Amino acid sequence: MGNLTGYLQDRFRGACPPGWDCQPETRLLTRELQAVLGYAPRADVVLTECAAGRRLWIEFEVSRADPVANHAKFATAHLFQPQAPNDIFVSMVSRHVERGRRNLAANTIQLMRHIGMQAVQTVLFPSLNGVEVQRFNQMDKDDLRRIGPDVQPEIERVFAVTTPQGDAGDHRIFLAGEVVDALLNAQAWNREVATPVGRSLWGRRRVQYFVSVPYSGEFAPCKFCAFLPVRREKPSRGGSDPPRMTLQLYVQLDESEPRFDGNVAQRHLTKRLGMVARTPAEDPQTAELFQQWLTTVADLITVHSRGPVFLLPPDP
Repeated sequence: MGNLTGYLQDRFRGACPPGWDCQPETRLLTRELQAVLGYAPRADVVLTECAAGRRLWIEFEVSRADPVANHAKFATAHLFQPQAPNDIFVSMVSRHVERGRRNLAANTIQLMRHIGMQAVQTVLFPSLNGVEVQRFNQMDKDDLRRIGPDVQPEIERVFAVTTPQGDAGDHRIFLAGEVVDALLNAQAWNREVATPVGRSLWGRRRVQYFVSVPYSGEFAPCKFCAFLPVRREKPSRGGSDPPRMTLQLYVQLDESEPRFDGNVAQRHLTKRLGMVARTPAEDPQTAELFQQWLTTVADLITVHSRGPVFLLPPDP
């Protein structure tokens, strides 16, 4: 392990918000059960709300080759010692982790929810690319304490992605934790508006910010992409309920929830998750793809008079 995890543990403890307690290297299982299983899952940091007893079990995935291993440890621990109702597993993954492995871990979060856990994955230091993360991780501890990255935005992001932003039926609505969540929402929007029911639900709306899926050439309104519905109860046995926004939920929230806001959405995706905002002048290639896509939804989208802004995934 490099030095960045220890730095994060120290800084999280030093910047712990009022009313919360912060403890590093916290054990999940009893010593007796650890001895039987032969492995001992621990959280890098646990934030505990002193009044309500809510606990955030946080794992920092700085440069691990396969971050899903920690998800598996926490999930199997839940089989033996079920997660408490007020506990949430939070994985924070840096851009030093390869995109496919990071996204595999992000999608494993849904499996954890399927067995009854509260879990979320989000970004660690989104403004730092993989090379910069590696440089900090290998830095001398004294130098790291002196010039290390600010952790206050990391703490703020943890609270942002673990706090419900609204309710819709049997779902709680959260801000997206990972860029891949926004991209999958964008694909879900395109699939739904391709149906007569979906087109009717959406109607025609004015949009300025669009999430871009560079791997497929698709785009979707930013506000649709930035929020995730999560069922209050786990799905029925054998059921499937991927956490994707739907047009039905979108319309319901748009009419009833003031926190379901376009400005909140674009700021979350850019400031917290590190998506990159580009105008057509700044990115002509994406602008050309956008115009091609726009012809397929011309009856559904009115582009804002100030012109479109594209939100793209950050480079590795």
